[in-house]
Amino acid sequence: MATKKLKAAILGFGGMGHCHAAQYEKQKDVKLVALCDIDPSKFTMENVALNFGDSGKADVNALRCYTSYEELIAGEPDLDYIDICLPSDLHCEYSCRAMKDGFNVLCEKPMALNTKDCDKMIKTSYDTGKLLMIAQCLRFSDSFNMIRKFYENGKYGKLLRFSLHRMGGFPEGWFRDVTRSGGALMDLHIHDIDFVMYMLGKPDSLRARGAVVVSGGVDDLGANLIYKDGPIVDAESSWARGGWQCGMAAVFEKATVRTDGGDVIVYEADKPLKTLKPKNDNMYFNEIAYFAKCVKINTRPEVASIESTRETIRILLLETKSALSNGKLIKL
Repeated sequence: MATKKLKAAILGFGGMGHCHAAQYEKQKDVKLVALCDIDPSKFTMENVALNFGDSGKADVNALRCYTSYEELIAGEPDLDYIDICLPSDLHCEYSCRAMKDGFNVLCEKPMALNTKDCDKMIKTSYDTGKLLMIAQCLRFSDSFNMIRKFYENGKYGKLLRFSLHRMGGFPEGWFRDVTRSGGALMDLHIHDIDFVMYMLGKPDSLRARGAVVVSGGVDDLGANLIYKDGPIVDAESSWARGGWQCGMAAVFEKATVRTDGGDVIVYEADKPLKTLKPKNDNMYFNEIAYFAKCVKINTRPEVASIESTRETIRILLLETKSALSNGKLIKL
């Protein structure tokens, strides 16, 4: 007998909203039943294909569509969770509203733009008993997790250096207002810092240098997370570099392992390069599948706990402080 699927709705149908929508078709435990966005033109298949075609397929015609949060929860009172893909400055408000209204919440990153809002979200989750998870997608990437597993099992010896980069061009719209988006730090750099902390834990100190370009925040940045007796860790992110590029490289004693989110390449001195294929590297699909399973069995997410994603925001804010203080060393 087939198990009844959970019901989910997406709140905010911009770029990430469609990216999430495209991941639901093959989910085992959850079905997407509704969309909500203040702009009804986004619900036409023609507009979706025009703007978001690279994300995948999402049959908008099969979904019920709403233009306000109030309409959504009135029309879909039996939702098992709401998938929030709104602009970053609205994450706290609508996550808390949804939990207080009786819904579990999967929320896009960043968790919030300050730790006070993160704390409010955590408190609301525990006060209401509703599950909350922040979609820090790299934690669900098979290729990035291969590197983490090599670090944990010691296959290639001690980790000596961990280097990450994430570069692109300037986004449009609300992203260019740091009070709404948090700038490139909260849009791009957050991925790499979150994964470093997922893999290595909290650093002992940090320093960063960066430039304010278009958002009013630090849009081009290089940072060092310093671990006592640990690896050298550097991460660089920017909105000011044009074409997209990202990746990470881990230099171990016996090999260097690198990935751009696709294949994993292993380089051992004087040996041919070895290419490892991840089993399923659709991190967006994986994070939704994981959260749906947590909701189904009513257990708090451990892979991306709300306490750990709150810590990521704290570190990013300290990096901003260091960057705006000409690279001041900050001890944690």
